[in-house]
Amino acid sequence: MENILHLGLHSETLKLFQENWQKPPATFTKVDGPDLKQNLDNLLPYGALLIGEEVANPIRVAQEAYALDKHISVLLINDGENHTKIKHALQFSPFIGPTVQSFSNRVGKQLLNIVADSIQRTNQRRSYARIKPAAMPVQNLSVGAVEKVRVDYTAKVLEEAPIGAALVSNAGQLLTINAYAANLFNKSEKEILGSDFSGLFPEYQQAEIRQFVLDTYLTKPKQVFELQFSDKKRYLEIAVADISTEETSKYKIIILNNITSSVLAQKHTQAHLEQLEQLNANLKRVNDDLDTFVYTASHDLKSPILNIEGLVNLLEVGLGPAKTGVADELQHIKTSVQRFKRTVEDLTEVSKIQRSFDQKAELLNVAELVDEVKELIQHEIVASGAEVTLQCELAPSLHFPKRNFKSILYNLILNAIKYRSPDRQAHILISTATEQDHFVLRVQDNGLGIPAEKRQRVFELFKRMHSHVEGSGVGLYIVKRIIDNVGGSISIESEEQKGTTFKVTLKEMI
Repeated sequence: MENILHLGLHSETLKLFQENWQKPPATFTKVDGPDLKQNLDNLLPYGALLIGEEVANPIRVAQEAYALDKHISVLLINDGENHTKIKHALQFSPFIGPTVQSFSNRVGKQLLNIVADSIQRTNQRRSYARIKPAAMPVQNLSVGAVEKVRVDYTAKVLEEAPIGAALVSNAGQLLTINAYAANLFNKSEKEILGSDFSGLFPEYQQAEIRQFVLDTYLTKPKQVFELQFSDKKRYLEIAVADISTEETSKYKIIILNNITSSVLAQKHTQAHLEQLEQLNANLKRVNDDLDTFVYTASHDLKSPILNIEGLVNLLEVGLGPAKTGVADELQHIKTSVQRFKRTVEDLTEVSKIQRSFDQKAELLNVAELVDEVKELIQHEIVASGAEVTLQCELAPSLHFPKRNFKSILYNLILNAIKYRSPDRQAHILISTATEQDHFVLRVQDNGLGIPAEKRQRVFELFKRMHSHVEGSGVGLYIVKRIIDNVGGSISIESEEQKGTTFKVTLKEMI
């Protein structure tokens, strides 16, 4: 009695088998559940496995069955449309052997003969597997038989391989060529066999190809050729190897690889890189021009501003007591002049940033630099009543240009003082640490905080976070440029009316 295993068959299909099956008698055993591996660990009692129309992923089940038993016949039965899709998919599915086949249920009662034949094939494969160990050992085969198997195997591999292969004589005559290679030249095998291999290429390149292929010493076993076929350009990587025989160098094997897609992609990428390099060069030139302009303009404006300031002071002294009627106007002028002076000074600092990028790094002591910055802004610290604390035990030093790191400290501490809260004493905590081989500086305050909608723009030039605080909005811009130039990063954590923390991450410049 034959035992047939089935999974997911339509009721009509199962009924067709059960009502029309002839001798020898057979039992139809249904797999409980969609997962074959969970329900069965042995397929030996069965002559065939039928995977039916109701199985969502029949190829996966077939792979599982083939893994369990490489001898059992597996039949995928489906309706006409799905049968075509599954049959095509089987050609590209891994881990499936020749024991797996697909059939349409439209063939009706012919399925009975197909299954009966499949059971017979299962029995034959299993019988062969049992007697195989007793077969004649390979070493008893004749040398000629082994050589024939080897040659046939090699020929089959080359014919099916997704790469071109050709055998040529020592004179360059084509003896055999696989389908892939023939298709590269839009020709059939019959058209080109017996011809000169170099004749397959454009006339202008034939001499170079012939010289490369027939090079006795194979000084260049592999070479890429740029070829023009009709209106299409193609890039072929050609490799040549001698085949050793009793007659030295009688044959050569040629491997052809169409690398057009790779070459074109590489050229496309290279073109983009060149465009980016040109764009970067243009941006650098524009930045240099802007820096030069800002530097020149700020210095050229200094003298007129100082002259205006001197004239206003002379006017104030000259008017003496009679200045009562214009006192407010003079004060407005003096205030505007002072603001103008600060703006020009800030522009001068901005212009110095680019020129400071070439500074050499040195070993810096964080505590000493913080003390130097505190001396520079001592007036602001005293006037604000701010408390500045340093915690640098985890990272007391770093290699970095002194002027640039000092500028980062100066602007971040001064920024914390400017944007302090009027409701409490300002506390500024400066801390350093090492994170993943990077130096990390944090400047934390308990000030006004930064509104969420302004956090992405605080590093823009002349951008201020609160309009009631004096300043030109240059400090954070300078900090960002210094950090960006060395490939570092700066981030902000802030909550309104509670405070802000700036985190600076730097790669030490040793």
